Amino acid sequence: MKRLSVIIPTFNRPDLLSVCLESFIDLDYPDKDWELILVNDGGDRSFSTITTDILDQLPLTLIDIEHGGPAKARNAGAEIAQGEFLVFTDDDCRVDKNWLRAFEGCFANSTFVALGGKILNSHPGSVPAKTWSRYMDYLREEVMQDSEGNLLLLLGNNLAYRRKIFQEIGGFNEEFPFAAAEDSELGIRLVGTGYRQTFCPEAIIWHDHPITYGGYLRQQFRYGRGNHYFLEIVGAPDYPYVERSKGSFTASLRKLLDYSRKIRASTPMKLLFLATPLAFKAGNLYEKIRVQLLQSRDPRATPS
Repeated sequence: MKRLSVIIPTFNRPDLLSVCLESFIDLDYPDKDWELILVNDGGDRSFSTITTDILDQLPLTLIDIEHGGPAKARNAGAEIAQGEFLVFTDDDCRVDKNWLRAFEGCFANSTFVALGGKILNSHPGSVPAKTWSRYMDYLREEVMQDSEGNLLLLLGNNLAYRRKIFQEIGGFNEEFPFAAAEDSELGIRLVGTGYRQTFCPEAIIWHDHPITYGGYLRQQFRYGRGNHYFLEIVGAPDYPYVERSKGSFTASLRKLLDYSRKIRASTPMKLLFLATPLAFKAGNLYEKIRVQLLQSRDPRATPS
């Protein structure tokens, strides 16, 4: 039996995937103890740059599925995984050579069943990319924790689960129509079921995410759209309950401003920080209205 199974969903980003796979060649972990599963999420060129050389150097398994988004693709990889632990990253990430050993070390002799690793910004000169990275730090450190210290937000491009528990709680929810909030929903469900998850800062990846100011705000808007489905799912009467921090929108803006001062953010970063929840809220409202209009025309319609 393999010790760890790494799963990467990909969709028509062959050049990024090649860089990602090259980082695995230097991985410090015995080949016999891990496997790498690439899931093509319905793309027509996702695997086009995978060479014989790469296939010879890595314990690769390639699978193709119909397009259904990253949640479905990750679950498809998990279904065939042999490892005791499932480790996820994305095709636009590079992994540190000690990545798997770090996750293994954080799992050892602990009660945690899920771990999120540290995500570093590959574009330190980009204010939007740096803001995204620091905003995720803010959510982890200041917002997304329950009363027992469990983290409630582990990002899908750097996280690991004990496979038995992942399967027990049903994996990623495939009802999300696009890539937004499916990772945080799984974390909420896991903690609400009685399991624990935390941060493993030694498990490092680099996220290749060059982004403009407009692209950053569009991304936050899309996350807000995904939050509409998140709220629908976690608001169901039988959904596992988790006590989460709550407060007014104005109070959250003040808290975010305080954090930006604490980290000595530049003025452009402060402005992006404050624009983030506004774009998020706008996305949530947009998707709520869009779904209502869609279903008023056809009650059987499925958002996409």
